[in-house]
Amino acid sequence: MAASVSAKVPSRVQSNWSRRLSYVQDAALVCVSALFFYVHARHVIESHSVTNVFFAVEQGLLVGMFLMRRRSENTSTRPADWVVATIGGWLPLALRPHETGGSAELIGAGISMIGLTCVIVSFATLGKSFGVVAANRGLKVGGPYQFIRHPIYFSHATTMTGFVVANFWSYNVAILAIVTTFQVLRIAAEERVLVATSDYASYKERVRWRLVPGLY
Repeated sequence: MAASVSAKVPSRVQSNWSRRLSYVQDAALVCVSALFFYVHARHVIESHSVTNVFFAVEQGLLVGMFLMRRRSENTSTRPADWVVATIGGWLPLALRPHETGGSAELIGAGISMIGLTCVIVSFATLGKSFGVVAANRGLKVGGPYQFIRHPIYFSHATTMTGFVVANFWSYNVAILAIVTTFQVLRIAAEERVLVATSDYASYKERVRWRLVPGLY
């Protein structure tokens, strides 16, 4: 009996730790996002440019979905997964307006608009099964998930690429490169959890590509 009780303690402790850290993350994300929207809203007002509105709207949707997400008991407690998710999920908020000028702004805005449209479609399919840290919130296989396994990451990368094209600057390019690297690591962590806690392995056999068909 004693052995049975002690065996359950680590799981309960991990669950409580994960839940508390999740609430801290929620509060921090609200503060960071508020600063992000202030910077971009002020830029739109001062420059009268709406080039970056699509990216700002996408980030707002991401934050809203994150705060309304379904809580999961199968959230990874690996510190490395939390670091990867934090950098991959939050660092895009560090991107700053720096208009390139000319046709690059129109091209970038067009790419961001496509990315935002894909984000909305993906969110409509995913519902509240959205999160930052690797977790099992239910397996989705419909909509864009029939073609690639991580359509939201693809959509986010598209919107962010559009922003960088319209705001081409070494600082923004570096942020894009770092975020892309950590998003790939984030995908690996997420799939590790899903394979261990669902029938994700069979889903992987049906949908081969993670982000870009024929490439990755």
